[in-house]
Amino acid sequence: MIKKGCTIATVVLLGLFGGYLYLLWGKIETLPALILAGFGSLGLVMVVSQVKAVMFGSGDSGALKRAEQGLPLEDGKEEAVWGPIEPLGATLEAPFSGRPCVAYEYNAKNPATVDSRGHERPGGSTVAGFALSPSVIRSNRGDVHLLGFSLLEEFPEKEMKDLEDAERAIRYVGSTEFTQMGLAKLGAMLSLMDDAMSDDDGTVRKDMRTKAATASDLAACTLTEKVIAPGETVTAIGLWDAAKGGLVPKLRGKSVIVRLLPGGGAAMVAHSEKRPWGVLAFALVWAGFAHAIIWFVLTKAPK
Repeated sequence: MIKKGCTIATVVLLGLFGGYLYLLWGKIETLPALILAGFGSLGLVMVVSQVKAVMFGSGDSGALKRAEQGLPLEDGKEEAVWGPIEPLGATLEAPFSGRPCVAYEYNAKNPATVDSRGHERPGGSTVAGFALSPSVIRSNRGDVHLLGFSLLEEFPEKEMKDLEDAERAIRYVGSTEFTQMGLAKLGAMLSLMDDAMSDDDGTVRKDMRTKAATASDLAACTLTEKVIAPGETVTAIGLWDAAKGGLVPKLRGKSVIVRLLPGGGAAMVAHSEKRPWGVLAFALVWAGFAHAIIWFVLTKAPK
């Protein structure tokens, strides 16, 4: 799913970039033409996507409204449920904090560096990973198994600063088998993420690293975690599989990315109906400025 989506987005963006570059080629020098083609194509994509978001709102709003009304779950349809989440078996243990949880994400980030011009560059990840244990959401539409993994983007991130956390991180890294990642292995990383997002048995665990990390490396890193504790109220959105009694990422030719969000109820429905006017305004300014320069170049450049 992720790999296919990235491929389509890349093809569209490259096609637009090529079109703008064709229009600008020979009118101005090569480097400015490349920059303007990039700004123009990116601006157009941003405007189109934000106009769609303003006109139609979140794609989840219909599923969330049905959940608020307590309507029966429909097999094969994208549905939403919310309520306390509970593990079906043993809880997970968060790698850095040791907190019991049903899902977690962790990240050990290298410290920021300063280049020769005095500009600060954020450090990349040394090790990172995520996991989900088989779990059930006790919702007003019945007990629903969570059978697909979602990155915990909306959940709060906590920085681990205690000495015990650092020691626990060192032990975890020393006893864990990691998948090697990096720019040279971008395809492998996308495949790994695609595999995680397509999983439909409720058990996911991925551990990744960009390099072998020693104890001193980890001691210099910023350690962060996101966790979902047992009993925490969450909202899950995915395809309802009546046979499995749960939300899955793929069913009978349809596929979605299962989403997991903190909280639920009317506030979640209201949030999904908000229109991103501010982001649309930014996109219009970006695209307008870029296209004004492109128009000037095309009309004023020497024939």
